[in-house]
Amino acid sequence: MTRTGVLYLFAALMLPTMAVVPSVPADAAQRSPGLVAERGYVVRFEGVSGDLLGRLESVSQLVQRRDTPPPSIGGLRRRAQSDINRMTKVLQSRGYFEGSAAYQIDIRGDAVPQPVDTASSQTDQLPDMDVQPDVPTGPMGVVVSIAPGPQFVMGASRIDYRDTDAATQDLPATLGTFDVAAGAPAIASTILSAEKKLIVVLQQSGFPFAKTAGRKALANVETDTLDVTTHVQLGDKATFGALTVEGLERVEPRYIDERATFKAGEEYDTKKLSEMRAALVRSGLFTGVRFETAKQVAADGSLPVTLKVTERAHRTVGVGAKYSSTEGFGVEAHWENRNLLGEGEQLRFELRLSEIEQEAEARYRVSGFRLPQQTLELGALAGRESTDVYERIGGTLSAALERPLGERWTGRAGVVLDIAEIDEVGEPTETSMLVGVPLRASYDGSNSALDPTSGYRLTVGATPYAGQFNDFLAFHVADAEARTYLPLNNSKSLVFATRGRLGSIVGARTGELPADKRFFAGGAGSIRGFEFQEVAPLGSDGTQEGGRSLVEFSNELRWRFWDDYGIVPFVDGGAVSDASVPDFKDEFAWAGGLGFRYYTSFGPLGVDLAYPITTPSDEEASLKFYVTLGQAF
Repeated sequence: MTRTGVLYLFAALMLPTMAVVPSVPADAAQRSPGLVAERGYVVRFEGVSGDLLGRLESVSQLVQRRDTPPPSIGGLRRRAQSDINRMTKVLQSRGYFEGSAAYQIDIRGDAVPQPVDTASSQTDQLPDMDVQPDVPTGPMGVVVSIAPGPQFVMGASRIDYRDTDAATQDLPATLGTFDVAAGAPAIASTILSAEKKLIVVLQQSGFPFAKTAGRKALANVETDTLDVTTHVQLGDKATFGALTVEGLERVEPRYIDERATFKAGEEYDTKKLSEMRAALVRSGLFTGVRFETAKQVAADGSLPVTLKVTERAHRTVGVGAKYSSTEGFGVEAHWENRNLLGEGEQLRFELRLSEIEQEAEARYRVSGFRLPQQTLELGALAGRESTDVYERIGGTLSAALERPLGERWTGRAGVVLDIAEIDEVGEPTETSMLVGVPLRASYDGSNSALDPTSGYRLTVGATPYAGQFNDFLAFHVADAEARTYLPLNNSKSLVFATRGRLGSIVGARTGELPADKRFFAGGAGSIRGFEFQEVAPLGSDGTQEGGRSLVEFSNELRWRFWDDYGIVPFVDGGAVSDASVPDFKDEFAWAGGLGFRYYTSFGPLGVDLAYPITTPSDEEASLKFYVTLGQAF
């Protein structure tokens, strides 16, 4: 491409540039010393670095498949040539419209390939066939030379609305509203993303059939700018028509009506359909929820909508089991009715029995309470908890409201009455009667409930308590936890997972708090390798007393292989302090271990073995193991 005039790019932002390969004698591969499969090859890039180099390497078959070299020079050349085509597309997608790529193969192995003239065609360095040197045994060399040229920046971006009688003066006129700024690099993915956002906005503004109809991109090689005109087939503007519901069996139609997010005659908005669908999915009443619209807008400007649902079984019974050397054997059972009165009311009974705790709990949930996306939950729990530190017999009564705060955020606020008799080791038995106001916000950006391989989760909670324990008592508990999941390869079979937790109690000294409200660490779900509640400050009698602040870390490298099996090396650590603010100078408890996973259709089954590395307690170190359903976090 010369740098005079302008270059027109129609219909797409990425145009493949075909590289020309010179002819090579047919018997060249046979006369080449050594086979590629036997010698292997190394790849070197010239003329590029940084982020652009990483992007080119990510599409390069020469790089990705270097551990499996082709059998012959011809195969290596074809692999390199296919790379040239892919790399040229990458260059153009990043705004390097004049960029070029070339390759050179050194079959001798003992020579360093000379720099390639990127303006010339690709060539293979072949030895002088009349004077055959010693047959080399080292890997062949492949040099990929990149000449990016200037990176074009955005000039003007225009939107051309077509096929509509509606007024468009109030609609977006440029892509600048969608992060396509003049002067910014002309990145194809940014432009395509902006166009998708534009269509979403249009479909939320009364144009149900809006779609892109191609684009014209004009690259000016004099100013290194790119002007883009996006064509949009807008269609007619519409309002919501009548809602028809299909598939109801035991759910009352009124349940759907009360959760409708739109009314007939309102401006059509796909966001309202998405919100209603999400609320119906969260209810747990349906295995399938989808909306369908008429193919075209009616003469009166309305668009009829049909909701098609598939109801799931409303009653379920479940049983589970777990075991760890620190907390013993435990079983869980539940019975649930998700449509008790025909309008999505959920009643659930749970029974949890283990060596440490025995609990029975009932929860009643009413979705759509007062607001379509709001849920009311009433709960009652009674049970006994017996640890090396204390024994607790009591129960709670609670009420809470829960609702989405965003696309992935959920908020919860409630009130709880907590009454218990607490027998702490070395202390007289006391009765605790507390009223708390639990507040919580959680974000779930992971891709799976039981086996996440990407994304992250965040939970932040705070509960102020007031009541009676020995004397009047008021204190505040704050707790935050973050979990991250970072895939280390494209197949997500290798994942680095981390968990961090911080906790703090203010308003009262440790000895003034009921033992069950203090922080402890150790055991499953905390710091593996330690006994349950082993990690905690010691009292005057040498037993764990608990603390007012908590720090926990977990790091896992999850490797899944042969589809159904996995190995998980991990390191856990943490500390509990008597101070209300975590003190990272405190001696940390660290443990390391190895986990084994078997992946089933309902989630991974796991066995974790852990052993203390450093410990602030006087307990003798020993190997601990845990059996779980799902990942550790």
